[in-house]
Amino acid sequence: MLNTPKAEADPEWSALVEPEEATKSSWDSSPYVTRLVDCGLEWDAIVITPLKRGLAALTRLSLPINRGYPVLADYVRQELIVHVPAGTARRCTVNGTRSLTTGSWLLMPTGQRGSLSATWLSTPHPTRPRFVDPGELSDALRQVDQTGAA
Repeated sequence: MLNTPKAEADPEWSALVEPEEATKSSWDSSPYVTRLVDCGLEWDAIVITPLKRGLAALTRLSLPINRGYPVLADYVRQELIVHVPAGTARRCTVNGTRSLTTGSWLLMPTGQRGSLSATWLSTPHPTRPRFVDPGELSDALRQVDQTGAA
């Protein structure tokens, strides 16, 4: 029997409900850490409140944190922002969500950094980001709401 090293486990989404100290420090090191980006061209976004509820839904989906799914946190407003394929955000019809589509703007981190209002929890793949399916996200949010898991 070969002795193989265990794969490093992804951190839990629930652990991201508060920013890490290293993340907070990075916000102070540069005045230009965010910019406004228009939605609906390459992707839409779904904004989920509260943040903890959105994180519970991603856990329910068994979505890996470090696999290129673009997911942001707004720690000021306690919102989770999940990128979905362009033209699909309105398929998420659960209360406590809003769709950012063509004509909407989103505050996004520049590079790996961000701010208290826009920081990456899961950074997009550099050449081909993966997107969360809005229907599956809706189902996961409904399950979280029914079970009170948030």
